[in-house]
Amino acid sequence: MMRETLVAALLSAVLLGCTTNTARQSSPGMSTRVAEVPPALADNASGRDSLEPLIAYYAAKHNIPESLLHRVVTRESRYRPKARNGPYWGLMQIRHDTARTMGYRGSASGLLDPATNMEYAGRYLRGAWLLANGSEKRAVRLYASGYYYVAKRRGMLCETGLRRCRDKD
Repeated sequence: MMRETLVAALLSAVLLGCTTNTARQSSPGMSTRVAEVPPALADNASGRDSLEPLIAYYAAKHNIPESLLHRVVTRESRYRPKARNGPYWGLMQIRHDTARTMGYRGSASGLLDPATNMEYAGRYLRGAWLLANGSEKRAVRLYASGYYYVAKRRGMLCETGLRRCRDKD
């Protein structure tokens, strides 16, 4: 147990300095259309119906299925933007250190904003989706449990956003 805690702490420290530089890969059935979401909607969104446009926007932006984003939001918070559970924040229950890995530079409480939460947790979910090879069930499992070692083993740390990598010319 102590060893697992130490490994988790070290992994968090390593991931803390990473930023996103994910490759955009198209998946079957994915929409490439990105809708604009009015800022007022993002600020006041709560509940499935009011979050629908925001979810559609971030699914398209991160090139992941809307149904996958809905699955994660349902599982993690039941569409409650202000949900808190220990170190987990907001709609998608992302940890502050994980959001920082994905490029977030704000406070932990900033992750309670639905748009901010879906921006950075969506980036993380995109990595899980890439590793899941099109399986939503596997993507949800990877999102919930963490996927650093899976990405490392497959040589996909850059593609998943877990490591900052230089673009190849």
